[in-house]
Amino acid sequence: MILFLSVGTCLLAGLALLWEWRIHREPAAGWWGLAFVSSATGACLFPLRALGHLDLLSIGISNALFILSYCAIAAGVATFLGRRASLLVIAAPSAAWLVFWGIAPQAADFDTRVVVMSAVTACLSACTAWIAVSANAERLIRALGVVMVLRTGFFAVRCLWASEALGALSDPQRGFGFQIVVIEGVWTSVLLGYLMLAALREKRDTALLKLAETDFLTGASNRRCFQVSAEGALRQMPTRGVAILMMLDLDNFKRINDACGHAFGDTVLQRFAEIVRERLGRDDIFARLGGEEFAVMIRGDADASRATALAESIRADFQRAMLGAHIAGVSPTVSIGIAASHQARTLETLLALADRALYQAKANGRNRVEHARTEFPAPDFAEPARGHDTLLEAG
Repeated sequence: MILFLSVGTCLLAGLALLWEWRIHREPAAGWWGLAFVSSATGACLFPLRALGHLDLLSIGISNALFILSYCAIAAGVATFLGRRASLLVIAAPSAAWLVFWGIAPQAADFDTRVVVMSAVTACLSACTAWIAVSANAERLIRALGVVMVLRTGFFAVRCLWASEALGALSDPQRGFGFQIVVIEGVWTSVLLGYLMLAALREKRDTALLKLAETDFLTGASNRRCFQVSAEGALRQMPTRGVAILMMLDLDNFKRINDACGHAFGDTVLQRFAEIVRERLGRDDIFARLGGEEFAVMIRGDADASRATALAESIRADFQRAMLGAHIAGVSPTVSIGIAASHQARTLETLLALADRALYQAKANGRNRVEHARTEFPAPDFAEPARGHDTLLEAG
């Protein structure tokens, strides 16, 4: 009865994961579905050994399928984390078992087979745990790794027990050891199935959220994401130092876009975004606010000198990258306005200050960096600098 429960659990988990693979084409779901179906099939073949003349199916193929299931779990974890799974490596342990069972005289002894299978299971579970735990993975994959660590310990202990030939502990069909192994299989199948399905759902939800928050052309955050992230960063500033906001606008972009077409304009935007991303830290916020206008917020212990150095680096590198794009008498460059969080109490005010500094950079000849002036602080809900939109229309 316990064996049938194990088969049913594995089969349901396998079918659910294969359905996920069929609908969403997630490779990890396919590997994990294969693992559970292989395990269920192997468990179905196991009782045939009572007939005495079907050892190829009940021992050879059955154990090969169990080994394949452990390899497929490892392949699924690796694929989920963006690594490549080798079919040769996945199939090799099962093939090695079949060779051992077919030619080694020791394979005829049940206790020897238990020792070998327990050792193989412990090793493969340890490999899966290492892949899951060593990577900077999602919490659900790390939890899966912890389950595999426990399974490694369980089968290592079973290997030691079987090597001592403790009678009832290693009885093939009715001993206490067999029941414990099947119960462990049921519990592990339930845990792994839940964690795998939850990890796939979380990965899909994260991808959808990223898609909703990302500008598809440049890969930068969009305006909505920037507003949420920047407001959160400003709320933390009293305890985490000063935040620096930079407004960046590409000069002469509309003229170049009209002269060369939108495809070339898109290439310019993408190249600019690459240059900015290469120079930002992991905690910095980079967004495309619309058209050729971008924003950067430097979080943490930022200061004016660091912001100026970063802005000048972006400006100079973009100018060098665009030297060959001399179109309609001009080349794409960038003007940058900078404001600091100590100059304003709200994001709207900070944006207005940086916007005024950007306007000043445009007015002073473009392709330059300007800081917001503090002699006349903007009110808490200051409007953008008058005339800025007109200048942007002119490039």
